[in-house]
Amino acid sequence: MGFHVEHPAQVPVFIIAWLLIVKERWDFCPIGRTAGAMVMGVLTVIVQTLGPEEAFDAVEYGTLALLWGMMVLVEYLKDDALFDMFVQKVFVKNKSLTPVRLLWLVSISCGALSALFTNDTMCIALTKTICYVCTQKGFHPGPQMVAIAMSANIGSGATLIGNPQNAIIASISGVPFAKFLAFSCVAAAVALVINTAALAIWYREDLQENTAFAAAAKEKMIESGMYGATETTEGGAGEGTALLAGSAELEGSSSSDDIEGNTICCFLGPYSMETQRKIFRKLLIFVIIATLAGFLADLDIGWCAAAGGLAAMLLDAVINHKVPDRIFARVNWELLVFFSGLFIVIEGLQHTMIPGQLLDEVDDLMNVETLSGVCAFTAIITVGCNIFNNVPLVLLVGLASSYDDGEGVELKFMETIGDPELAWILLAWVATVAGNLTLMGSVANLIVAEEGKHYFEMSFPYYSKFGFPITIVTLYVGVAIICGLWALVY
Repeated sequence: MGFHVEHPAQVPVFIIAWLLIVKERWDFCPIGRTAGAMVMGVLTVIVQTLGPEEAFDAVEYGTLALLWGMMVLVEYLKDDALFDMFVQKVFVKNKSLTPVRLLWLVSISCGALSALFTNDTMCIALTKTICYVCTQKGFHPGPQMVAIAMSANIGSGATLIGNPQNAIIASISGVPFAKFLAFSCVAAAVALVINTAALAIWYREDLQENTAFAAAAKEKMIESGMYGATETTEGGAGEGTALLAGSAELEGSSSSDDIEGNTICCFLGPYSMETQRKIFRKLLIFVIIATLAGFLADLDIGWCAAAGGLAAMLLDAVINHKVPDRIFARVNWELLVFFSGLFIVIEGLQHTMIPGQLLDEVDDLMNVETLSGVCAFTAIITVGCNIFNNVPLVLLVGLASSYDDGEGVELKFMETIGDPELAWILLAWVATVAGNLTLMGSVANLIVAEEGKHYFEMSFPYYSKFGFPITIVTLYVGVAIICGLWALVY
């Protein structure tokens, strides 16, 4: 079968969409990723690559439901100051911290929490707090910022809810949550240890107490108007609220507690506000555990996450008598809209038959049941992620059809390169960890650089000189662990 292109008008649509994705805003057209993806999605219909119904069908609503539900649960955790309590106990009030000990605490905490509550969320929640702790204790924040970014990506690879590309894989692959966890969790744990140990060695000169650096950083914060927002007295009651991302979100949650009187009535009777908060906190934790149990029980992952988020809203309304408007306002609707447009654009590109035909040329080379195939698969996906970005790459590969039979579509590409479930698990791992190669490789890295810029300018060379080589190591170590465990079990 010769190379054949259907709907050629879709090719420039995809190229423009890709250009809008790889850079947040272009000076000549600062439309941004979200609006750009939607415009290109509409153009996909206008050029008749997809019909209106096909475009709606192209949207993976299970992925959107999963992301929405997890966003809501995370916002309730922030609203109830549970993240605050964690960072206070582990970081802010920890009197035995040394730079190296802090590095290990940051890596393990960020990796574990990212597996449950997504990498981007943890980068936002922890970066300013950790940088503030470094400034107060005379530590260089640079190694800690690198640790947050890289550990968030590695840890998020352990579960199907750890990052957006894994959420997409959860929706389209059919791999059970528990099976994915069993293989990827081990790989993530080992990679996290290797990465942190390497960090401690590579940045050993920066992992010394440096009061002069801390004083300079504090002066920079004062000049930027940040220091007053985070400085508190020793053991001050308001310390955690100001520290956690220095966030207006938490300030907003405090203002929402301004309820007249000191008692609240729900259908169970009147309670003091403190008792009411404790009841809600315990029920919120129960909802989160129940949601995770639903994932492990192989319930529909999108509906399960959405149900968890809605259950938290219902409990908040019944027990706290709060409307959910503040939670809706904090949900990252732009991300959901961006994904909707991207799904349509990628489905349009699949209709051109280009991705499937190109991948058919390398399907034998990428067979995940052979050593050479696994190495080639890892290398090709890594390069692809750093060209197209990991989310579009996962959609391109995951939704591509195989045309090798010459008679039409019978199989998806992922079904032609060995065991499909192993291929999906490897795709998730490689697409996630490949983001650690360079500072520009993932959104999580850029979030850390932006959130911590008033404390330390994490430059491209500072990050990438370490990130590039160690990522190659952790990528292939993780792949070897996943394939080794797979061979033992199957």
